Amino acid sequence: MSRFESTVHRPSQLNQNTPFTTTLQSFSHHDGALAALRFWKDHLSHTHPATDVIKHTRRGMMRSAIMRNLALPKWMREGSSFGEHGLELEYDSIIVRIVNIRQRLCKLLSEKTDSQRTSPKFASIAEELNKEAGDIDKALQDWTANFPSTWSYQRHTLSNPQPWPTRDFYSPIVYNYSSPNYAAVWNQYHAMRMLVNSTRWRVLELELPSPADFVHDQRLECLFHMNTMANDLASSVPYCLQRLKFADCANSSSYHKSIMPNTNEDIKPYLAGLVIWPLSIASSLKDVDVEQKLWFRSELARLGRIIGAGVFECAETDKWLEL
Repeated sequence: MSRFESTVHRPSQLNQNTPFTTTLQSFSHHDGALAALRFWKDHLSHTHPATDVIKHTRRGMMRSAIMRNLALPKWMREGSSFGEHGLELEYDSIIVRIVNIRQRLCKLLSEKTDSQRTSPKFASIAEELNKEAGDIDKALQDWTANFPSTWSYQRHTLSNPQPWPTRDFYSPIVYNYSSPNYAAVWNQYHAMRMLVNSTRWRVLELELPSPADFVHDQRLECLFHMNTMANDLASSVPYCLQRLKFADCANSSSYHKSIMPNTNEDIKPYLAGLVIWPLSIASSLKDVDVEQKLWFRSELARLGRIIGAGVFECAETDKWLEL
């Protein structure tokens, strides 16, 4: 039902006076899925091990919590109980921390008043959130250090002279992967680091007791990481949508493969799954470069039209989600 609601939702249904997340009927079905997951955890998990359905349902609920700035229930926080293991479990534990810090920041901002803003308690919580965001960002980087070498990607520069950005290509820099599965993992990494650094940026906007120069340097660091990750994600989109093709080239000394745009074929709908969630994050962060965010939104909206998901078509409207 959640997917049905997201499919039939259209930009014309947006209420200009209501936040985007409250206009989506699909979130009520998310709450229903959460209740079903709780029933399995309380009554069935001891005799029925977690299936892929259980695992992916929980992942969907975690994404929902990120979009709505909700806290994860305690019973849901341990990924191993829901079938996560290995690198997936390591990533899962990081996502739990991201959900937690965003909910804590949302709560802090909602309770903020002039008197609270200058209170020692407010400053202490803000400093704690700043440190936690930095630790999470490092944890994500450490996570990729355990990737097998086969998961790495190659950087190429297209030689086609044309104005950038364009459809499916933000710049002439593109990444090539040995498998779409590896591209999907890296896309998640790039998007989550963007989210974490955006969260830290918002914390640093508060009046922290740290020296002004120190805070300024940290904000510049956040911007640098966000821009780098945004470029990495944008450079991965052409591969994920199968917009690249290779050709053998020969010169006097050797043969090599050149890489060129492949824009003549329609995008296969199933490929959208590799980038929909990362693009949803990247297009929702206010600290991303304006031109690049517009490109992310345009790509997401077009993919929404391709897969028939009206909710993603809303990305090109002024009421699109802001995280």
